[in-house]
Amino acid sequence: MRSFVCLLLVMVAVVARAERILLVPLDSRPAAGQFAQLIGKIDGVEVRMPTYEALGRFTTQGNPDRILDWLEDQSLKDVSSLIVSTDMICYGGLIASRVYDVSTVVAMRRLQRLVDIKRKNPRVKLYLFSATMRLTPTATRKASKVRLKIARYEELKDRVERDPNPDFRQNLIEVRRSIPKEDIDQYEQTRERNHDIQKKLVQMANDSCIDFLVIGQDDARTYGPHVKETKELKQLVRQSDLGFKVYFCEGVDQNSSVLLSRALLREAKWTPKVRVIYSDDDARKQFANFESIKIEDSLSQQLLASGARPVGPDGVYDYTLYLNTPKRKDIPFRDFIDHMKADLDKGLPVAVADINLGDDGTGDPALFSVLWQQGRLMRLLSYAGWNTAGNTIGTSIPAANVYLLAKRSTVDPLTREVAQREFLIHRFVNDYAYHKYTRPSAYALIEPDHHEEIYGDEWDEVNTYVARDLLRQLRTFFEQGFLNRTFSVGESQYRFTGIDGAKAWLPWPRPYEVRLEFHIQVAAES
Repeated sequence: MRSFVCLLLVMVAVVARAERILLVPLDSRPAAGQFAQLIGKIDGVEVRMPTYEALGRFTTQGNPDRILDWLEDQSLKDVSSLIVSTDMICYGGLIASRVYDVSTVVAMRRLQRLVDIKRKNPRVKLYLFSATMRLTPTATRKASKVRLKIARYEELKDRVERDPNPDFRQNLIEVRRSIPKEDIDQYEQTRERNHDIQKKLVQMANDSCIDFLVIGQDDARTYGPHVKETKELKQLVRQSDLGFKVYFCEGVDQNSSVLLSRALLREAKWTPKVRVIYSDDDARKQFANFESIKIEDSLSQQLLASGARPVGPDGVYDYTLYLNTPKRKDIPFRDFIDHMKADLDKGLPVAVADINLGDDGTGDPALFSVLWQQGRLMRLLSYAGWNTAGNTIGTSIPAANVYLLAKRSTVDPLTREVAQREFLIHRFVNDYAYHKYTRPSAYALIEPDHHEEIYGDEWDEVNTYVARDLLRQLRTFFEQGFLNRTFSVGESQYRFTGIDGAKAWLPWPRPYEVRLEFHIQVAAES
């Protein structure tokens, strides 16, 4: 009888397990959508998105109405969750959310269409994420003369309101005189619209129109209008007692992956427990670049939003997240490295998030060198080190969560192991090699005043170089770190034999990010 019950439970788990998740990403950049697709693949889940063309490209807006048509046309019979960027649905993407090309009325109407899809399919969970507008306008040729001035003006305005220092006030007046009035008016009108939409989202969460909401903070500082906006939103959440379904996180690009993790963990009714070790314990109180809260608070937000939870140093945990902090000191860093090496060499579950990022976004070479030695790279649960602390933490945690979840689920073990290694290599080549080697050389090919945007022959030249150099980096990383190394799947042994289908290109007219695609080939050991 007991065997029958166990078999029945397994059968129920198979039926209940997600087959597909629909994702409307922030935009067409790889971090916004491709990363979530690669993480979903680890658990054998198809993460389906609208067409690439519908998502826009840099300053060319996505097409929200076309995307909503696509959602309405989908069969949701085998779909467990919808994960949706409200910035794409309301405005046409992250870049579009920073300009006033869409009125509040139109944005609200589009949002209502999305909610209506949920109401017609009450079984499907709706996970939304929204970006609190960043301080600095988008880096484009058109905005290059005023974007930093606007950011400085808005930062000073908030600072003067909190501290009426005469020097701040005089600086504010001087900066204000250097900016055309229409530029400030459009910036502030855009912020007001976005804030109104976010207040509406909190109301929708209170009305149970949506199941979970993450409000992400786009690049920020400790002063600026975003501080007051977030304070007001948090007050609304507290008043409605919505702390269990509305979360605030630093960063926005990673939130597709964060919510994918949450959706899968919630469906499986499993909460990973995570031990955190910092490379410099004092640094947890620091503010990372482009973030408005302390590192330890930012980390806690990402963990909880992903569906995991932190545990103390003596608690029972499912894996350890080794967090390399900015400006870490040498002595605690050596202890950090020794502990990490010991855990990896014992085969214990370890994820790494490197937020000791250089000005160019490059990870810590000392940390990477240790991971490169003795095949440690392929023994990690996950690795990330790109752009901002929130982006990095919110990539490493979901990948680790989903891999450990996949080990508990019915996904084919070989599919799981290969997909997990593909995302690992993807991160090492994309996060480390691209930013350290390929990207600086790509910028050297561009006229200095064209760094924000490149088109025509200039784009062709840079794109061709990036593809050639990054694929060379991919081959080198694979051959030196993975080729002919073996791994276990149950009682069987496999080895990595090659890579096929490798492609790389610039998704936007700039070399700031790159799209990389490939598949690992493996063979069973005889």
